Amino acid sequence: MSGDVAEREQCPERDPVGLFRAGHVVKMCAPMVRYSKLAFRTLVRRYGCDLCYTPMVVAADFVRSAKARDSEFTTNRGVWSTGTGLMGSS
Repeated sequence: MSGDVAEREQCPERDPVGLFRAGHVVKMCAPMVRYSKLAFRTLVRRYGCDLCYTPMVVAADFVRSAKARDSEFTTNRGVWSTGTGLMGSS
């Protein structure tokens, strides 16, 4: 190998719920504060992660601010099976 990341076999299922029914071992990357943004999710996918999470999203900020939406919930074509956690208050 010449320093390139070897593509790992990923579960072919792209539906998040279907991942668990497909009969494969599901590799998940738990949400991590400040480290679950798009660049990191793209990197762990290259290493075979099947299901990733965005950073925790504060619902009030998400509704009020386009900047918050763009910052915390950025995707691209290669990102699928991504979970999002919403935090709200009563």
